[in-house]
Amino acid sequence: MMLWAEMLLLHREVKDRDLLEGLKLSVKDAPILVAIIEERLKPREEDDEHRRWRRENEENRRQQAQREADAHASWVAFWQEIVRDPDAVFHTDRADHTAWYLWRAVERLGKESRAAGWNRRLIEQQFGKPVADRLRETMKAAWRKDKPTLKSERPESEKNSFLIRWQFGLAAITAEAEEPSWAKCLTEKEAELACRYAPIQLNGFPQWLESLAIHYPIAIDRVLGQELSLSLRDITSGNDYSMALQDVSYAPPILGALFAPRIRAWLDDFEAGNRASVNPSTEHNLRQAINILVKNGTDDDRRFVEAESVRRIANSDTFDSVWLWALIKLNPAVGVEALERRLRASEVVPIMTGMQLFASLLDSDRGAGIDLGGAGFTPPLLLRLLRLAYRYRESTELRNECDQAARGRNFILNALYTAAGPEGWSTKLEMAADPLFAHLKDRTLAVAAEKAAEEADATAFTEGEFVILDNTGEAAPVTRDSMFALMRDRLDDLDDLLLQDVSPREAWAGIRDERVMRRELARTLREAAKNAYTVDQEAVTADEKETDIRLRSTASSQQGTIELKLADDRSGRDLFDTLREQLLKKYMAADDCRAGCLLVTIAREREWDDPVTGKRVNFDELMRVLNKEAEAISRDLSETAKLLAKGLDLRPRLGRE
Repeated sequence: MMLWAEMLLLHREVKDRDLLEGLKLSVKDAPILVAIIEERLKPREEDDEHRRWRRENEENRRQQAQREADAHASWVAFWQEIVRDPDAVFHTDRADHTAWYLWRAVERLGKESRAAGWNRRLIEQQFGKPVADRLRETMKAAWRKDKPTLKSERPESEKNSFLIRWQFGLAAITAEAEEPSWAKCLTEKEAELACRYAPIQLNGFPQWLESLAIHYPIAIDRVLGQELSLSLRDITSGNDYSMALQDVSYAPPILGALFAPRIRAWLDDFEAGNRASVNPSTEHNLRQAINILVKNGTDDDRRFVEAESVRRIANSDTFDSVWLWALIKLNPAVGVEALERRLRASEVVPIMTGMQLFASLLDSDRGAGIDLGGAGFTPPLLLRLLRLAYRYRESTELRNECDQAARGRNFILNALYTAAGPEGWSTKLEMAADPLFAHLKDRTLAVAAEKAAEEADATAFTEGEFVILDNTGEAAPVTRDSMFALMRDRLDDLDDLLLQDVSPREAWAGIRDERVMRRELARTLREAAKNAYTVDQEAVTADEKETDIRLRSTASSQQGTIELKLADDRSGRDLFDTLREQLLKKYMAADDCRAGCLLVTIAREREWDDPVTGKRVNFDELMRVLNKEAEAISRDLSETAKLLAKGLDLRPRLGRE
C-alpha cells in the first residue's frame, strides 16, 4: 500500500523513472515489491484511443491559441484607434458601438471580465482618465434605452436566461453609481428600471442597490419585492432552492428589512399544504426565510417567529426541526425545553430521532446562525443542552447525521468550556461530577482551572494605575482573587512586623478591647496601603451590619472584609461559627465583597475544645481547623467567595533571660 502511495500520490515533482529507481533500493529485500516496480518501469505502448486523444488535445490547443491571437490583434487595433482619435470613436454615431465593443473586449481579460461590471481602474490604465469619463457618460445613457424582463415575465423555457446586453446595462448602472448621490438624481421611473437590472447580477444584489433603497424603497418593493413574492409562491410546492431568498440573506440590513414584510407574509401562509413537499430544498428555504426575519426584521417580526415556532412545534409541524431551531435561536430556554419534550415524545427510535434533530439544529452547514455564546445561553442551559446531545449520540444507522451531530456536540462543549464567570466555573464542576461525562472529567477540570486563571490575569490597567504599579511595585486589585491575594499578603506582613526591632507585640498583647485592637490594625494596614486600597473601620453593610475592617480597592469596587476576634476569652465553637454565620452571611453578601478573613489574635497561653471533634487543641491546631472550614466554605460556593482564617500570635516569643 505504501509503495503505491509513493509511486502514484507523492513526489509528483520527481520524474517517474528517477523515483522508481530510488524506490527499488528501499524494497530490495521484498521481491514482490521489486517486481511491481520493474513492471512499472517498462515502456508503455500507445494505443489508438490514446493517440486520438492526443491529436484532439493538440488541435484544441492550436485553435485556442489562434482565438487568443485574433482577440489580441482585435484589441490592439481597437486600442490604437481609441488612442489615435478618441473624438471619432465617441462621436454620436459611434459612441454606443464603441462602449459596447470596449466592454466586450474587457471580457477577454480573464479576471477583469464583464461579470465584474464597470472597471474604471482598468480603463484608465489602458486609455487614461478622459476616455474613461467619456465611456461612463456613454454607458449612463445606454442602460436607460433598454428594459430587461424579469424572470416572472419570461416564458418557462427562458426563465433562467437573459440577454448579454442586459449585463452591459448592469455595468452601466455601476459606472453611474460611482457618484455617491446618483440615486438621488433619478426619477421614480428610472429607479424602477434600474431595479430590473439588479437580478442579472451574479451571486447577490449589486452594491448600488443599497443606495437606491435609501431614496426609492417603494420602487424596489414594487419591482424586486413583487418578484420575490412570486418566486416564493412558485417554490412553495417545488424542489428548487430560492435564489431570491439567497440574495436577500446576504444583502445589507437596509435591503433585508425592506423585503422582511413579504417574507413574513410567505411564512404566515406556509401551512399544511407544504407537507407534501418535504425535501431538503423546502427546509432550506424555510430556514433561510426565518433567519432573514430574525436578523433584519423588527421586534414584532421576531415575536411573530417565536410565537409561530411554539404553535407549530405544539401541532407537530412537518418541519418542526426548523421551528425548533428558530425557537432556540430566539428564546434559548424555551427552545431547549421544547427540544426536551420533542425527544421524550420519540418513543419508537429515540436515539435516531435525537441524532437527526441535533444534526439539523447545530450542524454548521444546516444550523448556522445559532450563537451559543449569546446572552440567552447561560452555562447551566448549555450543560442541559449538552446532556441531551450526549444521551442521543450513538447510532450506527445514519453515518452522515452521526458526523453532523458530533460537530453539534462539539459546538455546545466548546461554548460551555469558554463560559466565563462564577456560573461558568460552577457549571464546569457540575459537568465534571456527572457520570455521563466521566470520559471528559479530567479535561473539564483542567479547562475550568485554565479559564479561571485566564480571567484572573485578564486585568487591564489605566495609565495612572501603571504609574502606581511602577512606583510601588504593586497594582490596585480589580478582581475578587486579586483583592483576596492582596489582603492575605498584608496580613502575612503583620507576622514580619512582629519580628522586627520596632515590633508592637508587647503593646498589642496588652490590649483587651477589640475596638482598640481594630484601630491599631487599621492604622498599620493603612500605612502599608501604597495607594492600592483605603481602610474603613466598622463600615455598615446593606443590612446595617458593621464590619470590623474593610479594605477598599482604589481601582475598582472590590472590597476585602476582615472580622477581628480576640481569642483569649472566646470558645473554639464561637470562632468556628463566626466564619459562616457572621463573616460570610452578614458581611460578604455583595458581589464585590466576596473576599474575607477571620483575624484571630492570642496573647496568653490556653487551649480550646476542637469545634469538630471536641478534643483539646492548642492555638496552631485551632487555626488549622478554622482554615479547613474556610476552604470548605469556598468550595461549597464553587470558589465564588474566598475566605481564610489568620492567626496573630502576640504571646512572648522568647522567655526572659
